[in-house]
Amino acid sequence: MSNDFEQLVNDTINKIKEFGIKSCKAFKLSCQLLKVYLELNDLEFSIKNGEEWLSKVHPGEHMTETQRKTYSYRRRTVLMLAENKAGKLHIWRTYHQRTAVRPKTAEHLQYLKLYEQKLHDEKKANSTISLSMRVISGFLIYLEQSGIISMRDVLPGDIIKYFTQDKFVRRKPDGVKAYAYKLRSFLSFLEETGAVINKALSIAVPKVFAKQETIINVLSEKAEEMIKSGKAIPSSATAVRDHAMILLALRLGIRKSDIYKMKLSDIDWKNESISFVQQKTKITIKLPLLPDVGNALMDYILNFRPRVADKTVFIRHKAPYRALVVSPKVAERYLSVFDPVDCPERGFHILRRTFATGMMRNNIPRSTISASIGQIDPNSVDVYLSADEVRMQKCALPLKGIECARGDLQ
Repeated sequence: MSNDFEQLVNDTINKIKEFGIKSCKAFKLSCQLLKVYLELNDLEFSIKNGEEWLSKVHPGEHMTETQRKTYSYRRRTVLMLAENKAGKLHIWRTYHQRTAVRPKTAEHLQYLKLYEQKLHDEKKANSTISLSMRVISGFLIYLEQSGIISMRDVLPGDIIKYFTQDKFVRRKPDGVKAYAYKLRSFLSFLEETGAVINKALSIAVPKVFAKQETIINVLSEKAEEMIKSGKAIPSSATAVRDHAMILLALRLGIRKSDIYKMKLSDIDWKNESISFVQQKTKITIKLPLLPDVGNALMDYILNFRPRVADKTVFIRHKAPYRALVVSPKVAERYLSVFDPVDCPERGFHILRRTFATGMMRNNIPRSTISASIGQIDPNSVDVYLSADEVRMQKCALPLKGIECARGDLQ
């Protein structure tokens, strides 16, 4: 076992170095500990034996940050060794620790797989397919828990009961509506393929949900000015990159997904503009390259961006040097310098909302605002009115006719 395992470890290290990873200390240490476990138990390396070792070194539910990182290194070691042994280790990738929850019934799994293939054939976005699988799996698991293991036994009433669960009571109407749309599409697919006959289950999916109006959160003028002036830049190795990303959201209202996917070719330095196809709407948008945004991008690209073949603007600052994976961490880290009063939320979306609200406060027409933030429906910007105190005061209704008689409230 010893020679075979050591050969596998050395081969895997060589692969890791090919990915641009310079230090393999954590990997080597994990391999040494795994080797001791295999030798003590007279075992050959396999994914099964590796997972058995992981179960014994798992620190438990309440892990410290150090324990979490250590366990993550060990888990990555096992998975990379297993992939390399199977001849499938071709890229450095993320190994997600949470696995997708799927139904157990064979028939349900079959329909789920068929529908997933249909979405792939229609070239739907991976995010769309992922959400559909999550929604449909949840519904099929609900059926299993209700004792329904065949779609032939599902009744319209079962669909209605599904949406009366507590998990939907706490969800916003738009979120429930998205679930309903995904489920309706799946049930229509089953009806078209003949999996369910003469039941019209798709019609039983609710279409109307109570509208919920909320007051949106935006940055305070103080926080907004600090970001624009560069006084809020946190001290980190990625500060220049993060500042450019934050300005794209705050000054131009660009969505997080579009910032992460932005290409170098999207920036027209000569004509001082940025144009790209939006990930969400698939519509091309062209925005002015404001001086402070342009300067931040130029500083990052010329002085701090890793020199790689990847044409994506924003790159990881650690090997492997490739496009950043969409994550809330950049905004959370950057906005952590503000207190909750100046920054009620720590994500990219509050920057986009602040941008749109600022335009509304400056009397910019709704059509221009919706075009600037890439919204198709001009009415979608009405939500930003709630953050415009001046105009909201003009909407206040008089109390004439319902005056309060109590003297302490007059």
